[in-house]
Amino acid sequence: MPRVRRSLMLLGLGLLSVMNGWAATPPVTWLQLAELTPTVRTTNDWFGVSIAISGNTVVVGDFDPNIETFGAVYVYVKPASGWTNMTQVAKLTSSDNGEGFGTSVSISGNTVVVGAANTSNFDDPQAGPGAAYVFVKPASGWTDMTETAKLTASDGQAGDAFGDSVSISRNTIAVGAFFATDSSNNQFAGKAYVFVRPSGGWTGDLNQTAELTASDSQLLNYMGASITTNGNNVVAGAYGHNNFQGVGYVFTKPTGGWANATQTAELTASDGGGSNDFGFCAAMSGNTVLLGAPGAGGSKGEGYVFVEPAGGWVNMTETAKLRTSAATSGDSFGQSAAISRNAAVVGAPGATVGGNFGQGAAYVFTKPSAGWTSTSHATELTASDGVGNDNFGASVGVSGKTLVTGEIGNSNPGAAYVFGP
Repeated sequence: MPRVRRSLMLLGLGLLSVMNGWAATPPVTWLQLAELTPTVRTTNDWFGVSIAISGNTVVVGDFDPNIETFGAVYVYVKPASGWTNMTQVAKLTSSDNGEGFGTSVSISGNTVVVGAANTSNFDDPQAGPGAAYVFVKPASGWTDMTETAKLTASDGQAGDAFGDSVSISRNTIAVGAFFATDSSNNQFAGKAYVFVRPSGGWTGDLNQTAELTASDSQLLNYMGASITTNGNNVVAGAYGHNNFQGVGYVFTKPTGGWANATQTAELTASDGGGSNDFGFCAAMSGNTVLLGAPGAGGSKGEGYVFVEPAGGWVNMTETAKLRTSAATSGDSFGQSAAISRNAAVVGAPGATVGGNFGQGAAYVFTKPSAGWTSTSHATELTASDGVGNDNFGASVGVSGKTLVTGEIGNSNPGAAYVFGP
C-alpha cells in the first residue's frame, strides 16, 4: 500500500499511545474484544487514521485529506461490563474549523491533544501553518465539545504542517511541524515545539514554551514527522535525513525547564541505508524508545528499540531490532508503532492476510526478562472482518493490557479494534 503517513502528497497518521503498566510474562493471548465505529460513517472516510489510548479511554481520529477539509475525533470509554462493539460517547471538534483536524491524536489521563496539520503545502496558495487543539475532560465526563486551548507556533509559516504529529505526557505536549523551513532556509527541514501546561490550565490561545531544532538540519529532513515525549525527553523522527535513511533526535529537558535547544543525542539504525525511512513513527515508554523504518529490510520494514544508557541519552544505535518472519516487501511494517513498559506493537497496514492484499496486520513483541533483544518472533493481530485494502494497523496504541489499532479501509468508512487478553 502507499504509505499514508508522512507522504508528501497525503496527510500523515497520528501518533500513538505511550503507557506503562504491562505485566512481563507469561505472554498474553490476544483476543479481539470490540470494534469501534462512529455514529455516522462516511464512505472513504479515514476513521482510524490516528489512534491513542490511556487507561479505559480510546480516542480515534477521522480525517481523509482526499475528500474533506475538516475532520473529527471520537472518544470511547470502556463500559463497566467490558469492551464491546460500540459507537462514541463524545465527538471532539475545533471551534474554528481547523483544517486537517484529526491528523494526529494523543491522550494522557483526562487530556486529549489533536493535530490539525493543514498539510496541503503544494497548493497555491499554501495552506496555513497548522495548529493543535487541547481538550480537557469535563467533571461530568466526556461529551461533545470544542477545545479548551489552541496551540500554535509563534513563528509558524504557511505550509509548516504544525500538528502532523502530537504527543502528550502529563503536563507536557510536543508537536511536530515536519514541513517547516529552518534558519538556514532549508525547506522541509522540520521543527518540534514543546508546550508546558500553564498554572491556570490548558485554556485560550497558547504559543510554545520551547522550539526544538536539529544542529545538522538539511533539506528534506522532515524532523517532527513523528514525535513522542515522556515529559523529560522529546524524540522527534526525521525520516528524510541523509537521503531518507532517517534519524531520531532526542531532546532532554534542562534542569531549569524546557527552552529553545538543539538535540541532546541522535538515534540511528546500525544497518541504516537510503530510503529506509527510519523515524517514520516514534513511541516512548519511560526510558525506552521505539522507532519504525517501513523501508528497511528490503522494504519489508523493521522496528528499532533504544534503551537509555545509565548516564543519559547519547548518540547510539539500537538496543534491539524487531522484525517479523511473515513480512514481505511493501507490507509497511513500521509505519505505526506503540510501546508499553514490556510490550511493543508495530503496524503493517500493507500486509497480505489470507491472500487479501493490503488487509493489514499488527504485531506484538514482548520484552524478554533479560531485556530487549533483536527478534522476529511476534504475535500477529488481524481484524475478524478484514478484507483486502482495509489497511488494518495504519495506527496503533497500547495501554496496560489493552491494544487498539485503526483500519482506515474497512469497506471504505474505517474502523478501530480493541484487543485484550
